[in-house]
Amino acid sequence: MANTVNTLSGKELQSLHIVSPKEIAAFIPGVTAVNATSGSTPIFSIRGIGLDDYIGTNMGGIGIYIDGVFAPYPVLYNGQMFDVQTVSVEKGPQGFEYGRSTTGGSMNIESVKPTGHFGGYLNWGYSSYGTNTARGAINTPITDRIFNRFAFSYIKGDGWQHDIHTGRLYGAQDILSLRNLTQFVIDDQSSLMLNIHYTRDKGTPVSPQDVDGDAVNGLPDRTIGVGENAKYNAVNVGNNRASRNENGGGVGINYTRNFDFGTFTSATGIDFYRRDDYDNYDGESVNVGDYRWNDTTIAQSHDMHLNMTLAKRLNLTVGVYESWDKINGAYTSYRDFILDSPNASLTDHFVQQNLSTGLYINTVTHIVKGLDFIAAGRLSYDERGFDGGTLDNTGAVTGTAGSHLSYVNQNHEYERLTGRVGLRYTILPGTMVYGTISNGYKAGAYFAAPVTAPQALDYVHPENLIAYEIGAKTSLFHNKVQIEGSLFDYEYHNRQTLFVAEMPRDITSLSLGLIPRARTRGGELSSTLHDLLPNLDLRGAFAYLDAQTVSSVSSIGGLPLLGNVDSHSALPFAPRFSWNAVARYGIDVTPRYRVTLQASYTWKDNMLVALGDPNGKTNKISSMGLRMEVGPKTGKWTAAVYVDNMLNQHGNTYSFTGSDNSRVQYLQTPRWVGCDLRYNF
Repeated sequence: MANTVNTLSGKELQSLHIVSPKEIAAFIPGVTAVNATSGSTPIFSIRGIGLDDYIGTNMGGIGIYIDGVFAPYPVLYNGQMFDVQTVSVEKGPQGFEYGRSTTGGSMNIESVKPTGHFGGYLNWGYSSYGTNTARGAINTPITDRIFNRFAFSYIKGDGWQHDIHTGRLYGAQDILSLRNLTQFVIDDQSSLMLNIHYTRDKGTPVSPQDVDGDAVNGLPDRTIGVGENAKYNAVNVGNNRASRNENGGGVGINYTRNFDFGTFTSATGIDFYRRDDYDNYDGESVNVGDYRWNDTTIAQSHDMHLNMTLAKRLNLTVGVYESWDKINGAYTSYRDFILDSPNASLTDHFVQQNLSTGLYINTVTHIVKGLDFIAAGRLSYDERGFDGGTLDNTGAVTGTAGSHLSYVNQNHEYERLTGRVGLRYTILPGTMVYGTISNGYKAGAYFAAPVTAPQALDYVHPENLIAYEIGAKTSLFHNKVQIEGSLFDYEYHNRQTLFVAEMPRDITSLSLGLIPRARTRGGELSSTLHDLLPNLDLRGAFAYLDAQTVSSVSSIGGLPLLGNVDSHSALPFAPRFSWNAVARYGIDVTPRYRVTLQASYTWKDNMLVALGDPNGKTNKISSMGLRMEVGPKTGKWTAAVYVDNMLNQHGNTYSFTGSDNSRVQYLQTPRWVGCDLRYNF
């Protein structure tokens, strides 16, 4: 492929204790992911491209696919990172070979597929804060043409945070996930895969800290928080009902048909998800800006394409993509403290519908030996509709209960043509260089949070990107050494991003807006050394990003920003430097048994999380992990002990200015010690 692709195997995911797509970011260069709220709303970015929306109703600049089916919203991949075969991340604008048009890239999660052999595994683990983990899978051939694989994951644990007044625990886990895959071998040339999956999450969300308050030490302050010198696991939720109640599932059907000239692939899926979460978003025991996320989501998509090789010179992919999704939500912000009115709250009742279609073509023409010309194009059509607005539930702002502070009922349609051209030259088998120019497109968006200003609900126009990339890949010594590197230059037009604006009633709030022009330049280098030295595996990656605004921004929709964004300001979710390394070494302790030692380290630079926010900057985040496992060389069973975040770092992973201008922050999970037992049958 003529772009950067990073891959993690299922064995690596298991040994690194990766159980959610968000955790992949630590080990993939140029990728960041954080939880923007206490609920299940991770924000992803690739090379600084994403969508900095903490609400969770908008699709980012990255396409996430689970077993070939597009998952437009974060809730749709909650709990589904188990029994995974591989995870691959493709960088740069995508949508020319499959799926949806994206500006940043795509993440593909592939489950372990059923086979014609009986087998499976059971895995049990116990770790810090009373956390029990149970996982397993059983592969059963039903007939010589029908194979089934059932897999499950259950995580149950106490929280690692404690309330400074009530002693209650937060950050508890209670996640059950199920998946059943059935493969039907229709004939020697075609097969169909049926995917049925379900997730239920009733954990207790983590809480941020409000670092301006100092009520613990008895010092006066206009906010009621835990103070700047609070312990890393001390929070102040009080009697607020921080809780999570989510469940959902869906069905996917993948059909493949092989022909003499190529392969036809079809992926269809439909998912439903229901959540009712309460976040102590302000980090305080009083209601400055707590949130209740109450919504129902339905998402359907279908992609089909035909990949052909013609006359041994032209590789051609043609396809069509279609998706439709709808969210019916009521998002409530509880603000009785800041609005100085008992039970004061604002609720955004809305219905959002999105329709996307696309026709795409990708060609690779073999010009001369070793030299390929790449040309691709895509025609995208998108409709965005939003009907709803913010209600003043108690009349604390308008004086009349039930009055609308804002209301939008509109629909936007866009057509966009994108493409890619490039050259790829194979110097020798396993070694190639490439250069591409491509442009990406991301549809427009609405901001669905309850806000006091009508302008904050305004439609945000589509994002466009022109990407230039050169790179090289090599595989040497029978795949024992693999190296991949790239340099890139991205030019944005109308970059969608999160701003902090000043609202009526002296309230500050996040909202979406546009940067007319921005630019990101950088480079990445990753390498894998497998058994180059006997029994030693090494993996490492490094990324550099220089992401800046070109245009200055002082307001969005007429709302002044909390802090002006000057030209050449850093873009959010783009740490200048980041790197990671993993080393695994096997030791034969007896002729039958082996001990494997693993060490890992990840580091990411400071980064902004919102523009115009003096408090919206993270710490440098680092984490070291160690693991030791023992088992017979046959792989029948393994026993392991591990420690994550061994140095017990407590960096700020996400911070922002609260509605009362105080600083709110989320901290990284502390040191985590555990053990795993796995039996394969």
